[in-house]
Amino acid sequence: MAITINSNSSSSFAVSQLGRSQKNLSSSLEKIASGRRINKAADDAAGMAIADSLLSQARGTGQALRNANDAISMAQVADSALGQSTALVQSIREKAMQAANASQTAETRQALQDDINKSLAQLDKIAQETTYNGQQLLSGAFAGKEVQTGANSGQTTKLSIPSAAADKLGSPTLGNLSEVNVLSQESAQTAIKIADAALGQIDASRADIGSTQQQLTSTINNLTTTGSNLLSAASTTADVDLAEETINFTTMKVLTEAKSFALAQTKNMNKQNVLSLLQG
Repeated sequence: MAITINSNSSSSFAVSQLGRSQKNLSSSLEKIASGRRINKAADDAAGMAIADSLLSQARGTGQALRNANDAISMAQVADSALGQSTALVQSIREKAMQAANASQTAETRQALQDDINKSLAQLDKIAQETTYNGQQLLSGAFAGKEVQTGANSGQTTKLSIPSAAADKLGSPTLGNLSEVNVLSQESAQTAIKIADAALGQIDASRADIGSTQQQLTSTINNLTTTGSNLLSAASTTADVDLAEETINFTTMKVLTEAKSFALAQTKNMNKQNVLSLLQG
């Protein structure tokens, strides 16, 4: 009759324990290598969902921050161009005042009118050629625009810039700048009033742009703080504590080596037991 000795139980248990230790060791090494506590859903499903949500908000905040900076740059371009427009209108006003003087003749008033016409042409050129990323800013087309300045839908800042063209600046009752005529003393007096009205419109546009810039600057400061806090929260949730994980890794490495040694000893002991039985 054959004699069998069952030594698989202790060996299987040792192999199982060793396999588990090696798996934990591999997981710990992955965390140290990636710098993240959560590398897959199995590590912490709830934590992964929270971290991903926080990271998504942080990335959205970062893009909103860039959008706000772009809007400030756009507003600065428009404001600078309006500053040139202001200088041109002031020049037109000065020439109208000069033409309103009784010492002027028909010829000198015509010369002043020619200078005014050149200023008006330059004013229209600024209105048409002041652009940002291919968009005209002072032609009147840039109205009711929305800048995405938040991480979520609907978090926008509105920006509108009225037209700075000569035929859009002036008085609703006296006429616009493009109609300015200083060929007579009376029309020169009217031109002064039209220029004053045009300057008031440009100043109002620049004031509105300045107010929007301040709003955007405040938004940028808030976005910077919010983005930093979101990244910190995501890091706390998903990133690994390297010091703690290094200690954990070292401990598991020692245990794995000990279990490997124990498994080897178990196999040797089983062989020795069999030999002892056979030798009586």
